[in-house]
Amino acid sequence: EPEFRIVDTATVTPDPDTQKVVDELSKKLSAELDVQIGTTVGALSSKRAVVRGEESAMGDLIADAIKASTGADVAITNGGGIRGDKEYPAGTVLTRKDVFTELPFGNKTVVEEISGADLLAGLENGFSQVEQGAGRFPQVSGIVVTADLTKAPGARVQTVTVNGKPLDPAATYKLATNDYMIGGGDGYTAFSKGKVLVDPSAAHLMASDVIDYIAAKKTIDAKVDGRITLKK
Repeated sequence: EPEFRIVDTATVTPDPDTQKVVDELSKKLSAELDVQIGTTVGALSSKRAVVRGEESAMGDLIADAIKASTGADVAITNGGGIRGDKEYPAGTVLTRKDVFTELPFGNKTVVEEISGADLLAGLENGFSQVEQGAGRFPQVSGIVVTADLTKAPGARVQTVTVNGKPLDPAATYKLATNDYMIGGGDGYTAFSKGKVLVDPSAAHLMASDVIDYIAAKKTIDAKVDGRITLKK
């Protein structure tokens, strides 16, 4: 059985040599991370309850960024991978540090060809544990979906359109997602069935894709626009 000894360092005087090293490293990190990349027009929320329970402007921004960076038809990322738990008021100047705070796990943007049936199965999984605030909740781009949470898990998705057209179970779509999900993480086993076009070894960091997307646009007007409608 493990035993834990709590060491309270709040009142400890820092060792001067160690503190000097910490300060130097913090300065180097600040030079790389405290770099302004763009401004958000509207408010953004990455609060835990939002990204795991409803469409969020932050989720839309991240999904749009990985879709744009890959040229995929659609993009889906799990709300549980968005970790800042913050509110960004309208007019906030975003930094690289903000993006890495939101996407801290080093996930990669991967791309695969997937059937419409497996895409639908993935969405069903994404809405299967909304009541528990599960991290599998999908944040999407290129998709408009309605889900009825009064239905049993696995039978909740009512309608799906892909870039304005009804999802075709027999069609093939190019999906951008993250390496955790394509490996079946968060219950997305359907995403492990596709033909991988860009695997983790050839992929960019998701955070880098989002940073590049914001920096290129300079002004970000991400907002909740009806991609996900939930009946409760």
